[in-house]
Amino acid sequence: MVELSLYSYGPRTSVEYGGGTFDVGPDVFIAVEGVGTFEGVSVERKIQSLLSAGKDPAKTAAKVHRESTQRGHASITTSLSFQLEVRECSRALSMLLVAPPFGSYLQESQRRASITHSYLKTPPFKSKHHTKIFEETAHRLVDGYKQLIENGVTLEDARYVLPLCTKTSLFISCSLETYVSFIQHSNLGEYLPHEVSEFAEKFYSLAKNVAPMMVEARLMVKHPLVSYPFPNPFKPSDPFFTKLLEGKNFDEPLLLHLQNLLPDKLFHDVFAANVKELVDTVNPLINAVTLEPLSLVAYHQAIRHRTVPTAVESIYAAAERALKSPERNIIPPPDVKTNPRNMKLFAELCSEALECYRRLIEDGCRLGDAALILPQALKLYVVRVYNGFNLLYPSGFVATRTCSYAQWEERAIAYKVLHEVVKRAPELETVMGEKCRQLGYCPEKTWCPIILKYHKYSDELHQRMQRS
Repeated sequence: MVELSLYSYGPRTSVEYGGGTFDVGPDVFIAVEGVGTFEGVSVERKIQSLLSAGKDPAKTAAKVHRESTQRGHASITTSLSFQLEVRECSRALSMLLVAPPFGSYLQESQRRASITHSYLKTPPFKSKHHTKIFEETAHRLVDGYKQLIENGVTLEDARYVLPLCTKTSLFISCSLETYVSFIQHSNLGEYLPHEVSEFAEKFYSLAKNVAPMMVEARLMVKHPLVSYPFPNPFKPSDPFFTKLLEGKNFDEPLLLHLQNLLPDKLFHDVFAANVKELVDTVNPLINAVTLEPLSLVAYHQAIRHRTVPTAVESIYAAAERALKSPERNIIPPPDVKTNPRNMKLFAELCSEALECYRRLIEDGCRLGDAALILPQALKLYVVRVYNGFNLLYPSGFVATRTCSYAQWEERAIAYKVLHEVVKRAPELETVMGEKCRQLGYCPEKTWCPIILKYHKYSDELHQRMQRS
């Protein structure tokens, strides 16, 4: 079972009134702040005024939440915050949990932690036969993972053969709005992993306990498009990606569109001035739209860049492609490709996982359960939109992911995006690049030669910058 622990929530406070203390929970706190947006007084004063007037703050709050939420004021539900930890959760579920933009996520890394059989999580199949097939395959994948490590493959690259049922944990700081869609649409037949319903029920329970009025009011608004979208690969095949990928099977990103609304001279003037307010204006005026092939490993990391809008194809469409042509739809990492023995083992393990998936769905198992045996090397396609921040800023996607410490697949994509954008818009060349180019120093513990392409650098200078 998915484990959920709530560590803190808010806003909440207490108000002194009539010689006693009045506890103010999120329902009342947020409602009173919402009503009093035109009053320049503290929340304590507002609540004291209500009490002095003989009004019940709880009744006032219930009315405010019903009316505000019906009018579509999302600032109400994004103001209620939770800090929680999720444990005993598969990589499939975590792939969904870190996708919404209204949240911040710290996740247990498979790049550095060695995985054992105890990390495997079996879906609740109705048949013992299906459970046996699934578990035998999952254990063989972990055995193969260990063999790859013994053969000299790094943890980072060996994890590509691990199935999506591998357990992980994560810390989440989020609002109520972050997971409203999970609560409202957790029962999507065969497509979602079973854990989505588990998580949705537990999150709903803790949220309702913390702010019952707000939760009730928010869930009164019923419409399939009522919550902010986030990428979800656990869905039926959609006509958009079917048409987009028709006849295509490629290994590098394609730049579909580049929009730069600034004239060249003005663009250079803005960056030459080096004034933050001017540069910030550029952010929404530049957009690069790409079509990218990613392994599930890289996809999981990519969606954590919440400032990059992402559309993803169905994982089931990707699996069907891989069943027909595994060699074109499985992404082998560098440590594996350089050794024929490792590559043979890697291909055999991925094929075994795909074959297990095929047997399970042909036997009538839910797609959402069968998908948990899919290897993280499976290739699927995404469309991503990089704005000025992610193309140009040292903390944006291109600058952070072209760093030599970035995951190899994401790094290759970042360089491809960089080169394709500069090819289409040469005026961006002087302001795009690795974060060390932008910053003038390397922020990592150990510096690499990349910085020497742009700046004079040395151990002495690096140590001085680390101390400053």
